[in-house]
Amino acid sequence: MENKNIIIILVAIVIVLAVVAGAMFLQSGNSKEPTKVKITSDKEQNEGGMLKIKLTDLNKTALSKQKVKIIIKNKKGKVVVNETVKTNSKGKAKLDLDLKKGKYKVNVTYKGNENYTGCNATQKLKIKEEVKETTSEKNSVDTSVYSCYSPKVGNYRIIETQQEIGLIETSDGNYYVITGDGIRTYDGHDSQGHIQFGAEIG
Repeated sequence: MENKNIIIILVAIVIVLAVVAGAMFLQSGNSKEPTKVKITSDKEQNEGGMLKIKLTDLNKTALSKQKVKIIIKNKKGKVVVNETVKTNSKGKAKLDLDLKKGKYKVNVTYKGNENYTGCNATQKLKIKEEVKETTSEKNSVDTSVYSCYSPKVGNYRIIETQQEIGLIETSDGNYYVITGDGIRTYDGHDSQGHIQFGAEIG
């Protein structure tokens, strides 16, 4: 009778140890590294901007070749972007934005895998209308560069001098030669590097 009780106790101990060992094995097998995804691009961008993200573990080690879901909703809650990007060797990924002026909400989700847990990040995004350069701004002259002026060619700068003549570049990208008797057309350099010029202009 006593031996029977001892056997029962030993069997119970073996069962308990087996359960504990199994639980520890399952726990170690399911142990995953926590992760963090971060939106690195600006919260305010012009039209035609770009969304950038970075995926790492908690030690800031980059996670490469991982798929990350990007969902962007407008202020009415409508999904306007639903894309998946893959991280590069530095854990980074980017997505070109084709969004109009307005306010949006960005949600970035990484589902994880057998080694890493999932994570997500959100950000409010404001898209501003791109300010287009006006014609007057395009045609404005940098007087600090083209500081000389002639009524015949406009603003210009001297880029080379030889004896009593000078090769000039105008603010609109044309080349002329200034001589003692006026401004002439530029005909290039000869084989010896001398400035060649033609008829007087103006």
